[in-house]
Amino acid sequence: MNTAKKILAVAACAAFAALLASCATVNRLNRYDFEGASLAADMQTPPEPRVDVHYDVTLNERMPIYSALSVMTNLAKAGQAEKASQAMRAALASVDVPDILFHESYAACAAALDAEQEHQRMRADYVLKLSIHDWGIRAHSFGSAVSLHIRLTAGLYRTAGGELIWRRDLTVNDPASPAMFGLGQIVGNMVTATVLSEMSAEDLARGFMDLARRSARSVARQLEKDLSSARYGAEL
Repeated sequence: MNTAKKILAVAACAAFAALLASCATVNRLNRYDFEGASLAADMQTPPEPRVDVHYDVTLNERMPIYSALSVMTNLAKAGQAEKASQAMRAALASVDVPDILFHESYAACAAALDAEQEHQRMRADYVLKLSIHDWGIRAHSFGSAVSLHIRLTAGLYRTAGGELIWRRDLTVNDPASPAMFGLGQIVGNMVTATVLSEMSAEDLARGFMDLARRSARSVARQLEKDLSSARYGAEL
């Protein structure tokens, strides 16, 4: 390997190591006393939601008649998947999932730290920063369960100086339940894209609102548990 390639290889390794370090878990909570302190919170502008409804494609070049029928079936599945995606995307537009997530997480983290919520950031001792990297509705196939996917990072900083005290990455995939959409046990114990594609926009929005609240509570519980554990545990 010549000198130039060696330099590039070292630089690439260093960049990769820096990327890993930037995503690493951080816990310096045991250096601080949060009881009675004030906590503000903010959220980075989240990306647009994604609606991913997949469908299977089956082709066999050795069986042309079968493949021709399969293409027709796949086209029908693609049309159904697109119909479901459009309906769910429209419903999501009326449900502010990031805002629900923000308020649930903020309250839970303040409770875990025994801190008071302060809505004016410059007056707060600490600030909780939430960043949603990816979120939306997923279904691995047209007949599989629909879930709300959220991937985020939560970080706790000192307002004075901006020191990072604690950080966690978190991913949740919360499946929708029939009760959220007023379906009872008619469709069994899971909700599929097939079922949702036939529902009204109002019923979809109502169901996604319930799903967003449950997912937000799940995120909040995990953050609260992690903060409580990290606060009294050993430094990482």
